[in-house]
Amino acid sequence: MVLRTEGGGRELADAPWTRRDLVLGGVALLLLGAVSLLTRNTGQLRPLLVTVELALALACFGRALTRQTGRRASLALGAGLLAWSLGGIAWALVLPPTTPSVADLFSLLFYPLAAVALLWLAGPELEQRKASAWLDATVTGLGAAAICSAFAFDSVVRLSGSAASVALSLAYPVGDVVLFALALGVVVLAPRHPGRTLLFALGSALMALGGIVSLHQLSPSAHASGAPLDLLVPAAMVAMTGSLWLPSRSGQRSPLAEKAPRVAILVLVLAASLVLLVLGNLGRVNTIALGLAGATIIAAATRMAVSLREQRALNVSQQEQATTDDLTGLGNRRRLLDELQRALADMPEGGTQTSGLALLLIDLDHFKEINDSFGHQTGDALLREIGPRIRQVVRRNDLVARLGGDEFAVVLYGADAYKATTVARRITTLLQEPIDVSTASLHVGASIGVALAPEHATSADELIRCADIAMYRAKNERGSFDVYEAALDDEGDRFQLIEDLRIAMADHSLALHYQPVIDLRTGEVLTVEALLRWPHPTLGLIPPEHLLALAEESGLIHSLATWVFEEAVADCARWWHDGHRAAVAVNLLATDLLDSSLPRRVGALLAQVGLPTDALVLEITEGMVVADVTRSKRVIQSLTDSGIRVSIDDFGTGFSSISHLNELAVGELKLDRTFTSRLQGEETGGRDEDIVRSIIDLGHALGLRVVAEGIERLAFIERLTALGCDAGQGYAIQAPGPAAAIDFAGALRSSTGRAADSLATFTTADNPLTA
Repeated sequence: MVLRTEGGGRELADAPWTRRDLVLGGVALLLLGAVSLLTRNTGQLRPLLVTVELALALACFGRALTRQTGRRASLALGAGLLAWSLGGIAWALVLPPTTPSVADLFSLLFYPLAAVALLWLAGPELEQRKASAWLDATVTGLGAAAICSAFAFDSVVRLSGSAASVALSLAYPVGDVVLFALALGVVVLAPRHPGRTLLFALGSALMALGGIVSLHQLSPSAHASGAPLDLLVPAAMVAMTGSLWLPSRSGQRSPLAEKAPRVAILVLVLAASLVLLVLGNLGRVNTIALGLAGATIIAAATRMAVSLREQRALNVSQQEQATTDDLTGLGNRRRLLDELQRALADMPEGGTQTSGLALLLIDLDHFKEINDSFGHQTGDALLREIGPRIRQVVRRNDLVARLGGDEFAVVLYGADAYKATTVARRITTLLQEPIDVSTASLHVGASIGVALAPEHATSADELIRCADIAMYRAKNERGSFDVYEAALDDEGDRFQLIEDLRIAMADHSLALHYQPVIDLRTGEVLTVEALLRWPHPTLGLIPPEHLLALAEESGLIHSLATWVFEEAVADCARWWHDGHRAAVAVNLLATDLLDSSLPRRVGALLAQVGLPTDALVLEITEGMVVADVTRSKRVIQSLTDSGIRVSIDDFGTGFSSISHLNELAVGELKLDRTFTSRLQGEETGGRDEDIVRSIIDLGHALGLRVVAEGIERLAFIERLTALGCDAGQGYAIQAPGPAAAIDFAGALRSSTGRAADSLATFTTADNPLTA
């Protein structure tokens, strides 16, 4: 059967008849050989044996022509079998036979060609092998040669005749032994597909056995006679040819399955070599076998030494991988801790400038925006460029590490404050220069915190904490770097608060409070704004702006925002289940507004709890829109198209969003509390009232709902209604409280039980995600 390959060539299909014919041919060959033994005096069947040998050679050539895989091995073995057959033909035609003859030249050519076929049969497995694998093959080959030599060369001393005839008698068994040793070595060296090489090794073993039998015939011409060799050689050729047709194994084999043949062979040859050495002391083994056995033991000892060296190199490599950042190739956090602990442990008491060290913690500015705008691949490429830039200003023995995300660290050995600040200034200067990544030229800055040992700390964790505090101070003060000062540390309270926040998020001790937004004309609750609260166990209620600043510094802001989303939507679903159809309002982060996947994510979250899209209001600020008007417009439009209302919070505190207001698909304006607070304290008809009326009219002209924030007097509601305001929220209506405390029915009841006509005492902004 012939199949067409993708390249247009022809390939013989792996059909059953191919293997069947090969088996039948081999059986026929063995039968003919057996008959030849019975008629060896006449030699009448020699032409038939030669014919079958030629058939095997032609089969190899046919396989090379019809198959892509294993073509070179098939050609080499076919050429070797053809040479052997031609040797048989030449021996039959040359009368009387001479030694050496043309027949011997053809026959001996089989051995190098068969060796080449074996090496090509093993294929790519022989490439890039470790030194230990090659030594395993050497041990195996030497051991196999020693075993064969113990049986083959005892009769050398009994050979008679000319030097040429003796050399020829030795050439065949030597070729057989070498081929057998090479085959076993390849089995050990290429363990993934041992079936092929093992079958070839079986054929070479039969040839070696035939060589030994030939040598014991004590005649140079015994190799070509009708001796038992005539049966062994055809069997060997069938096995070698059959190895070409064995299919390759698909998939990966287990390490144990790959090692089993190699280990078994190595154990056998080593044991046999030791036995030969013992027998050699008793004078029962020839010198050649004894020498090969000794070489086997030496090679085995060398292999053990190489294995120990490779194992040590592997351990070092694994250690380097465990302390190396995969993306940048720099040291990682574990490497930094190890180096700091080692250096601090070796530092003498009362360390000096030459024995101290400085730690620089580096946090890139605006990296999140670059990642969101250009994608993670560009962000990763940018991170890979940071290490080489830092390396330009530090010494070779100083450590540069990446701690994760966009945080890097530098350990300067033997450095004081002057040296550390000089290096920090150079790093910030280099990082401010544009970095070319792919098709973009990116600008990033950095905030660097500097801590010194032993001045500021004597332990690795404490030194990192000090540098961390200095780095966040530099970021908050928009400076390039800052040096840790114990007087400004507040005894580590800020660092402890960050750790407390991590714990609070883990054990769900944060809480959401809600404040209703009502229709000023009907008192109906339209929306309930979610406000984040953190009741600290020792410090009491942490202000929202302080909480968000901590979350931003610690990198927890996105996890915190996700939690607020999920918690608010879950509470809203419970309200709807109880019959209160009020939407929940959640404040967005600036980076959320630039995320094109936001509509899909919030839509999936609403669908998960069974809420329609109009059950969610997303609040943004003017500054968030101005940061990237084009992308913000696209995300807002997508949210509005899906049915989610977008509200501009704190409207009126910025100056640039009015020019874009008509282009944004928002549905609501929330008038900032600075206007309502002034308006509540002045007489009717003042300048602030004119501004508020203008904003309300502008919102209505654009088809937007206008909400007044910060209502602190119930009497003020009537004035807002007269100005045309649609909705409002504030402490006078209802103070923020837990979800279960929301009064949907009485949000705008009379002032009984509350200080309706006095200013509420709460004036702190409650926007949880835009502080």
